[in-house]
Amino acid sequence: MPNCPQCTKPLREITRRCPSCQADLDLLVDYVSHLQGGLERAENLVKAGDLGQAIWAYLEVLEVDPDNPQARKQIAQVVTAVRQFDTIMPGRRWANNLPPLVPPSPRPWWHWAVFAGAIAAALAIGFAADKIELPAIESKAEFKKDNNEGLMGPIRPER
Repeated sequence: MPNCPQCTKPLREITRRCPSCQADLDLLVDYVSHLQGGLERAENLVKAGDLGQAIWAYLEVLEVDPDNPQARKQIAQVVTAVRQFDTIMPGRRWANNLPPLVPPSPRPWWHWAVFAGAIAAALAIGFAADKIELPAIESKAEFKKDNNEGLMGPIRPER
């Protein structure tokens, strides 16, 4: 429910005068009636199948009240359908002599330079790895060398 702009009390019904402070509410009444009339007109056009005019009626409602949930929902559905149609049907664009949608641009040259540099560095490190001497890791485990049935492993202390 709308509130009175002067006394900010909620209005139970839309009248030309506020019941509390007797303020003139002609502008508010015209605003609400135009809004309701626009929504009803748009709904009737949708039911009649005249979707183009219904969209324009919903857009007129959104000009008056941009936060109207019903009009926003209807327009959002139409916009989503148009976007899907444009992206899914490239043949229609060609048939109507429209330019094709812009494809994503190729990567800049420096992306490829960085990629090639990373590959070259990985190859250089790989080829140089056999020339690099790493210190041996010392282990305190003793290995069995005999009677192990061909398997090698650490000697486990007996308990």
